[in-house]
Amino acid sequence: MDAILYLGVEGVLFRVPARNHSDQCRARVFPSPEPLPLLEPLSTIVAHQTKLRIVLNSWLVVDYGFRRLLRMLPACIAQKTIGATIGGNRLHSHPIAYRARAELLREDVERRKPTQLTIVDASRSAIPTELLHRSIWVNESHIQCPAKFSAILSRFVNPQKQD
Repeated sequence: MDAILYLGVEGVLFRVPARNHSDQCRARVFPSPEPLPLLEPLSTIVAHQTKLRIVLNSWLVVDYGFRRLLRMLPACIAQKTIGATIGGNRLHSHPIAYRARAELLREDVERRKPTQLTIVDASRSAIPTELLHRSIWVNESHIQCPAKFSAILSRFVNPQKQD
């Protein structure tokens, strides 16, 4: 298995408006998320990593569906995306059992067994504690300074700098 970037979409690539999830699930209407400043630099880095694969770790997969979410992403990210830790919106016809994203990510890592992994997420609770050393917890300073984020991400995904 190649190197995998586990990507939390909300708060990293897109700002997602607050919503009443149950009302919108019934209506199946979700507003388009607003792109964040990290979308372009992350896309650029990913485009240059030929062996990097992406797994989405985002509740937006449930909201929008896997394929629709892929269509919202830049082509270089979408083309490298091999799956998600969370099932798509076909689950809306059944009650959705909540599970922590960190737990879902941990199970996915165990199943895929990547040679190298990097986690990028805006939610600390979505990052398994034992994988913190391979993660970038995106915060407001990264969003305000995309160059700083790019430098950090480049060090993580550069195959010559594995830990």
